[in-house]
Amino acid sequence: MDFTLDETQRLLTRTARDLAESELAADAFTWEDEFPWPNVEKLADAGLLGIAIDEACGGGGLSPVEVLLVQEEIGRICPDSAHVVSRSSMGAPRAVDELGSDHLKERYLPAVCDGESVMSIAISEAEAGSDATNMTTTAEDDGDDLVLNGSKLWVTKSDVADVFLVYVRFPEGIGAVMVEDDDPGFERGEEYTNMHGGVQGELVFDDCTIPESRTLVRGEDALVTLLKTFNVERCHNAMMCVTVARNAFEKALAYAQDREQFDQPIGDFQAIEHKLADMAMQIETARLAVLYAAATVDRDAGLPSRAQTSIAKVYANEIGESVLTDAVQIFGANGYMRGHPVEYMYRMVRGWKIAGGTVEVHRNGIARTLYDKGYR
Repeated sequence: MDFTLDETQRLLTRTARDLAESELAADAFTWEDEFPWPNVEKLADAGLLGIAIDEACGGGGLSPVEVLLVQEEIGRICPDSAHVVSRSSMGAPRAVDELGSDHLKERYLPAVCDGESVMSIAISEAEAGSDATNMTTTAEDDGDDLVLNGSKLWVTKSDVADVFLVYVRFPEGIGAVMVEDDDPGFERGEEYTNMHGGVQGELVFDDCTIPESRTLVRGEDALVTLLKTFNVERCHNAMMCVTVARNAFEKALAYAQDREQFDQPIGDFQAIEHKLADMAMQIETARLAVLYAAATVDRDAGLPSRAQTSIAKVYANEIGESVLTDAVQIFGANGYMRGHPVEYMYRMVRGWKIAGGTVEVHRNGIARTLYDKGYR
């Protein structure tokens, strides 16, 4: 087993690191209430968007591992920009790349890779959170069109996204369609602001009419297929926790060596040393789990293993919160103040335990895997 990065990976990580340090650092931790559009342009110009999207659609044609490596480097400087990197290759773009017709790929993916379009996934509803199969938003055939009715909640970046991958209930079962923000019968509903300042809004479909050709997937097995694509999304979620934790750890480590109390650096006290040691162990372990999950690609589907991504997500989510809690403690009152980087990142990392499936739901899935076929 070789953990050495290959030449392409080294070039990507070096490019990402150089860009983050020279172009993204100055405005890091200032994007709480807005989308970092200026950084999107910089990332696109550097070729760091759509890394894992098919080259024919303007992407890099690489694997999720390369996306995560770039995400990690960017996140050590500017976490909000790291989120942009992963969203351009994971989630909705990845699902379109894996499952979409040539028409859908050509219509949506080049703009995502160029930084001109933002895509979001709409799954949750008022009565369909962890139990996604309880959704009631419907899609009915109407000649060459589909007519959608219902609503979605907690749609990430609903305020800036212009294309939505929407899970809907067809007569034969749950599938997915692509909705554009100017489609007739579609509107953005109420916007909710999460504790990090991001918008997770409502989408409303009132006889929303779209061409049938915008069906991403439907049929009796469509939901299973869609959920497999979500494995990649979990890797992105987990790496966000890892990179934010590392960012906070590096800041706490430097502070512990600089801040003096009782005539010595606080980092010389064993209580702080142990916190830092635990933080380092947790980050390194989680990082390996995430990269391993992304590397366990199913040869038939091109998607990571469900069990491994769940393990990586749960562990990364929990160590992310733990590391940020310790970082705030090391900084003391400074770290608790609104606007301080570690306080900013604590609010960011907390949401990942809910997004992409709660840690409780993922533990259930891990347990079922153990019962069904064992750990390996």
